[in-house]
Amino acid sequence: MSLIKASGMVGLFSEKKYLRQYLMRSFLFLPMLLAGILFISSVSAAENSIVAIRTGLVAVNGNMATRLVVETLRPAEVSFLLLKDPYRLVLDFPTSNPDHFWQVDDRTHEGNLRVPPLQDFRFGILDAMTARLVIDMQAPAIPIRAFRLAPNKNIADTTRDRLVVDLITHGETAFRLASQALLKNRQQPLDLQIVSSETSTIALPTARPQKSSTNGKGNSLAILLPTPRPSSSSILSDNFSAPASNDLKPTPSYAEQFGKWVVFIDAGHGGKDPGAIGYSGTHEKNITLKASLELARQLEATGKVKVVLSRENDVYHRLRQRIELARQNKADLFISLHADAAENRKAKGVSVFTLSDKASDAEAARLAARENKADLLGGPDLGATDPIVSDALLGMFQRESLNQSSLLAAAIIDAFSGLPTPKRGHRFAGFAVLKAPDIPSVLIEMGFLTNKEDEKKLKSAAYRRDLMARITKAVLIYLKKNGGR
Repeated sequence: MSLIKASGMVGLFSEKKYLRQYLMRSFLFLPMLLAGILFISSVSAAENSIVAIRTGLVAVNGNMATRLVVETLRPAEVSFLLLKDPYRLVLDFPTSNPDHFWQVDDRTHEGNLRVPPLQDFRFGILDAMTARLVIDMQAPAIPIRAFRLAPNKNIADTTRDRLVVDLITHGETAFRLASQALLKNRQQPLDLQIVSSETSTIALPTARPQKSSTNGKGNSLAILLPTPRPSSSSILSDNFSAPASNDLKPTPSYAEQFGKWVVFIDAGHGGKDPGAIGYSGTHEKNITLKASLELARQLEATGKVKVVLSRENDVYHRLRQRIELARQNKADLFISLHADAAENRKAKGVSVFTLSDKASDAEAARLAARENKADLLGGPDLGATDPIVSDALLGMFQRESLNQSSLLAAAIIDAFSGLPTPKRGHRFAGFAVLKAPDIPSVLIEMGFLTNKEDEKKLKSAAYRRDLMARITKAVLIYLKKNGGR
């Protein structure tokens, strides 16, 4: 055997020897390694749990909302569902150890919340990997804002992560749209904003135990509510007030009381905002008001609809005021009536617009920009944000609302067949007045005031009556098919 072969065999033998010794040591160590991993995993899973629930009232954009705060030891993924009969908000928490996810001192797995529309809570195990918290509600409330409030290290005993959910009742349609949106997206964890409470200038409230009761099994149930505080709040704190007696009863909508749909009709422009000026000097604001009153009369005459008008006379409202008025009245539909203007005086016909961040064409983009500028007549709105919904939760709801808006637009366009003016079809652009995240909304351009023929038609009471009759028919077709009642 040559020296090269001999040395090669010795090297190979030595490598095999050390390899065997390494593998033996590895196999001896492997059970310990696996046990350590399993121990760390079980500890990690057990470390996170729900440790507190609090409820109260908070002001959100000038409206009173109910706030739910779920405290966990560390950030937890969560998905929401909204269910009916009875109304429920469901929070699902992925976890490898659902049996130990409920660690709330002095609280059993079920109890009362006492801040309407929140009524009761129940905690349970959905499956081997999911813990579920169910909140029973007296009314169709939806989460209009959800975020995480990180621990504030500067405040004693505030070392927990807080999931903050603000809920408000905007009616059956808003609940249905939100429910459908959450169901479609339930496999995707919510991308909730995480806010550091250390940047907040508002001190957090100290929770205090209320009167204890028992759940019938001898277990004490302590209801935790915050100490009384002003109802105004910052998104940077979980600061909210205990409810006053007059805040405890949710106000039912007209539709909930009488079984009718609520349709919000917005007469475009008004007051110091004349809108488009026609071929012979006609002001758009006057045409839209007359058309809105006629549409309201015809819809009310069906006996199936309650109409709410943005204005009944020549007054000016900001665009987001119109949206808020519709939401406060728990509207099922939002219809904005307008009359167009164009540099080309041959342009004529009717169009139905829905919201989109990208315009269907250059003309639609110019029209939306012109309509949105109407807000500038009221001066700068320093206290408001852009009405485009950027919040992940409301953005999800708005996408569902846009789907329904398109169905309504299609029904209206079908009803326009046979009109003595061209149908310009379904178009879309970024109209600020259409940006309610939970109401199907359309903007109808009834014609071009800068066109001699269209202006003459729109000034005719008979023509407006026919046009509104077609819209009324389309609205009822849509509501019966998609209105959820």
